[in-house]
Amino acid sequence: MEIMNSVNSEIKKVVGRVKEAQAQLETLVKSHDWVAEARHYAERQGKEVKKLFGPDVEKIRVFLEHERKELERIQKQIPGEVKKFRKFMDMQKKEFERLLVNLRKLPKNGAKKKAKSSKSKGTTKKKTAGRAAKAPVSVEKTVNP
Repeated sequence: MEIMNSVNSEIKKVVGRVKEAQAQLETLVKSHDWVAEARHYAERQGKEVKKLFGPDVEKIRVFLEHERKELERIQKQIPGEVKKFRKFMDMQKKEFERLLVNLRKLPKNGAKKKAKSSKSKGTTKKKTAGRAAKAPVSVEKTVNP
């Protein structure tokens, strides 16, 4: 029986503590003091954060503004650069077409004549000797008659 009495007294103590905590919680919720206190704390922390990041944010803003202006300037130049590139490519195309036309006009049997003339020179030993002799000839010797 004593054990039951001690258990009952312990249970009564726990129930009493729970009731007190519940009463405190209800008063805090009803009074809204904790909400105002939390708001003030957050405002103070926000001001501290602004003090810490204010100069950096200003630097970032200035940098981004400068980069935006630079990007706009480059975007304005793009159409002109595209026109220049197109003009260059058209000129290269015309030059290439002109070269192709000139190549087509060349005599086709000129390559055959060169082949016949190389065959008539004789043996391969003479060809290599002739090449070796021709290599050191300078422009000055061919210019003088």
